[in-house]
Amino acid sequence: MKNLSVFAALLLALPLAAAAQTTPSPTTKTTTTPAPAGTSPAAVPPGMQPQTEVTEDLDPATGKVIRRTTRTIYVPAGTPPSSTTSKTTAPTTTDSDVAASAATDAQVTTFLRKKTTVSTLTTAGLLDAYNRFMDRVRADRHSWKAADWATASAVLSSLNGRYEQLRSSYTFDDKLTIRSQQAEYQALRTGRQISDSVSDKL
Repeated sequence: MKNLSVFAALLLALPLAAAAQTTPSPTTKTTTTPAPAGTSPAAVPPGMQPQTEVTEDLDPATGKVIRRTTRTIYVPAGTPPSSTTSKTTAPTTTDSDVAASAATDAQVTTFLRKKTTVSTLTTAGLLDAYNRFMDRVRADRHSWKAADWATASAVLSSLNGRYEQLRSSYTFDDKLTIRSQQAEYQALRTGRQISDSVSDKL
């Protein structure tokens, strides 16, 4: 009876272990190349040849390499070097994921509910625009669809472009205020994306 319990537990654990071993890392790139000429011949098994395998872990946000691991593997003699990339399929890109090009002044005006020409905003005017932007996001985001988030991202892109032009004119405290508003928007948007993703899977 005890053996049956152990056997049942193993049967339950087997699919989980298999899934863990076969799920590819979404941010891993593996490349194999011939091993350096200095590799000791005595260490090479008969009928095999050494190759150097380089595994790179990429930052999902930037695509930059954050960790690189190198190891020597042995493959049948005559096997050419190969380069493979193993990635899980990224979620389908929606309008809300696309950082739209900068919004037009008409779109900014509609979103902020105030006549706005972004290119002529002063430092004080841009601070006010950021405040209006976040007030609108906080108030209306619960009922937004993907297109609404795309519009908000486009408006923010326009404000951020103007901020880059005026940044040197701001005090440290003002820069901190703007950066915190930018970060808050991204957090709210990401939270909504995660919520929608979880909801779709339930």
